[in-house]
Amino acid sequence: MKSKKNAYNKYLIYFFKFNITLIILSSYLLKNNNIPLIDKISVIIPTYNRANSIISSIKSVLSQTYRNLELIVVDDCSNDNTESLISNIKDNRLLYIKLKERKGANYARNIGISKATGKYISFQDSDDLYRINKLEKQYKNLIKKKSDFDFCKICLHFNSSNKIVFPRKYHEKKIKRNKIKEALCNGNFISTQSILINATLIKRNLFDINMPRFQDYDLILRIAPISNISYTHEILVDLFRKEDSISNNLNFFNKSLSLLSLKKYNIKCNNNSFLLSHFK
Repeated sequence: MKSKKNAYNKYLIYFFKFNITLIILSSYLLKNNNIPLIDKISVIIPTYNRANSIISSIKSVLSQTYRNLELIVVDDCSNDNTESLISNIKDNRLLYIKLKERKGANYARNIGISKATGKYISFQDSDDLYRINKLEKQYKNLIKKKSDFDFCKICLHFNSSNKIVFPRKYHEKKIKRNKIKEALCNGNFISTQSILINATLIKRNLFDINMPRFQDYDLILRIAPISNISYTHEILVDLFRKEDSISNNLNFFNKSLSLLSLKKYNIKCNNNSFLLSHFK
């Protein structure tokens, strides 16, 4: 009986020593930013007739320094040669889904979310590019800050010489004071492509399929009040505004703006007039 008790005590001592070692090691890794890249990340790209740019977009994801990923491309019933081009990519991390009828980008994103098996989800568009360490940088920051989702800086290119970086300086002043949610009252600065988010959170808060534009703003306003948000202060995505981009469609602009103004968000702003004033 005594020998059993001694064995049990030795086991307890070993157990506590082992756990203390784990805590010390984890603390050291976090402090020195040597965070192991162990969790799978699912990247979702909706696409429609982007045969001229989809391959570059896909390669910018598959070439990430963060290797434990899956890429889900949801084709919104393209009628160009997108499918044949993608079929030539031999990478078992790539999943291609083609919808039988056109449903819109947000519907396609939601399909990708439903198929995602990663612990975290990131988004890309078929004409934009991830910088090579985008996922690694954001994952490390998200883990270090213990946040639910992380966003990074983006560079929006209009042509070879004209570009804008988001968030803007006036947004960053509030971000640096840890007032991200307050800054959102002055307009959106978190693009869909800049997000790395906990899969459970996004699966409970899908994109609104009725929003042809500002789907990122709508999503952020819904999840910000229930989330811990972190910010990676580095440009990690390049966005390219094209002539046929949805962002240039005035009808989509007006429809989305009307939908935003009618919604009620659980975020502390004076009223919904900030949604309208930002875009005037």
